[in-house]
Amino acid sequence: MDNKSYIAVTLLLLMTFFLATGIKANGRSNRVPDITGEYYRQIESEYLSDVRDKLTDSGFSNAGLSLTKQVDDNGAFDYTLSVHHRRIDKMDEAERAKLTDMITENDIVIDGRKTSMAVRYIEY
Repeated sequence: MDNKSYIAVTLLLLMTFFLATGIKANGRSNRVPDITGEYYRQIESEYLSDVRDKLTDSGFSNAGLSLTKQVDDNGAFDYTLSVHHRRIDKMDEAERAKLTDMITENDIVIDGRKTSMAVRYIEY
């Protein structure tokens, strides 16, 4: 292998190395967490269990709960908790607001940051 070929191959290998490591480093930003990870599922499961216990203690046993999330560009989580129960349909706005306050008194905290939580009541 002559000197020019050696330099060309070496430069090609170095460029490949730097491009590959650069793509890997930029491919998954540290700011945006992996929302499918077991860590987050566990936190969300515990939160739903706490909400279910609060609702049961308040007379809303067998309430349907659904938790959805979105992650913004900064890695902040925005959750929507959907709740349905026949008794909630009959509540006025003041009673629903009181129920919402009870449900949201404990936020989901991820990596030391509070998340945003919206509560939506689904009517039958």
